[in-house]
Amino acid sequence: MPARRGRPPKAETGLSRQAVLDAGLRVMRRDGLDALTMRRLAAELDVRATSLYRYVPSKEALLGALADELLAGLDLGEHVGDPWREALAAMARAIREYLLARRDGARLLAGRITVGYGLRNIEAVLAVLRGAGLADRDAAYATYGFATAIFGLVAAEQNRSGDTRPREYLDRLADRLRAAPADRYPNVVELADELTGPNLASRYEFTVARLIDGIATLTR
Repeated sequence: MPARRGRPPKAETGLSRQAVLDAGLRVMRRDGLDALTMRRLAAELDVRATSLYRYVPSKEALLGALADELLAGLDLGEHVGDPWREALAAMARAIREYLLARRDGARLLAGRITVGYGLRNIEAVLAVLRGAGLADRDAAYATYGFATAIFGLVAAEQNRSGDTRPREYLDRLADRLRAAPADRYPNVVELADELTGPNLASRYEFTVARLIDGIATLTR
């Protein structure tokens, strides 16, 4: 007997917020963040798009929830108690490794503060910075700056055209920089190889170290 008009698909009877989030991360991992729409997510779950709004009221709410869900496997608390410089460096390294293993993860997190799994990592960074002697406002501001810089750096590695690997993308960019008019951009041409980074990890570590040096000026 055919289903009556208006009857929800069978898949909707087992739908839950967790199922929606799991499917959202699955779509992002397979197709990328730009491919994640409410319609695409509904197709992934084999449900009507309108059914999703029972669990996430908007696309932005979905992205915020996914950002927090993405952090479920990242816990920076293990570094609290280490010497503060070493702790921040280890945290930055852990974040990069974790996000690079999750397609568009840094792009999803950039500009978002999550209050679920994300809170434990904010707490960990604050604990390290306050333990280093930073004043309350300095610790809060430095935490924001640290997270913003880290997500931005990793997002820059992930944000490539098509499926081009970061190293291939940067090698092509180096060729373009070297081909720029040397009379107008002499420094760009001369430093093309350095600007595009001989080693992505070392460039990241260099920037993180300079961030930590800046934070060190606030310790008491």
